[in-house]
Amino acid sequence: MFKLADQFAPRHTERFRQLVRAGFYQGLTFYRVIDQFVLQAGLPEDEKHPTLTNQNWPGVKAEFSWPVKAADRYTLVQKPEMFAAETGFNQGFAVGRDNGQEWLLSCPLTVNMARDTNADSGTTDFALMRGQAPRHLDQNMSVFAKVVWGAELLNGVKYAPAQSGGIITDPKARSKIISATLGSDLPESARLALQWQDTSSPAFIDALAQRRTRGNDFFKHKGNGALDICYSQVPVRLKPR
Repeated sequence: MFKLADQFAPRHTERFRQLVRAGFYQGLTFYRVIDQFVLQAGLPEDEKHPTLTNQNWPGVKAEFSWPVKAADRYTLVQKPEMFAAETGFNQGFAVGRDNGQEWLLSCPLTVNMARDTNADSGTTDFALMRGQAPRHLDQNMSVFAKVVWGAELLNGVKYAPAQSGGIITDPKARSKIISATLGSDLPESARLALQWQDTSSPAFIDALAQRRTRGNDFFKHKGNGALDICYSQVPVRLKPR
């Protein structure tokens, strides 16, 4: 299950909704998969869609960063940070900040819109990040969502050697998308009710402090108090009945 980042990448979340409602992803595949790095899905340029004839999806203007909004409920995690002046959580999403700008980080389980060398060339295909955080992609990809449920199922997606760029040339050898549906389009009885922790809440901030100090007796070396934000996943649970 994806949580869409409407507040940060509205153009890309709108495009994704359009694609899902059009049935674009149904029957398509994960055609570029590198173990512990990326799972890219959609329609390769040299292939035809199995059901749709309309392929007129113009590029979406990049949403790499945006001005910081003072009113946002922001929780600082690390300052300074290796790839940004600072990192923190904004409404559940890991972000970087510098010079008055903010951007979504390429942490594991984030989802971006695939593109070519043109920043505004993302159209339909998406890529999920896995393994170690590819932070070199920060401010280079339009991140528009995050996997918040069912991530373990991604372990079953077929992958190719990294030496081949992860491209799976044989469509029959790829993992297929059976269906994609927006939760808001489902009847309420069919929706998966989830709760994820408020990243500005005292409980979440306290959990960050405990990770920072490594207070558990197991840790003999307590570190320097620095935190890698991509290791600090936001807890998600099924809503209690």
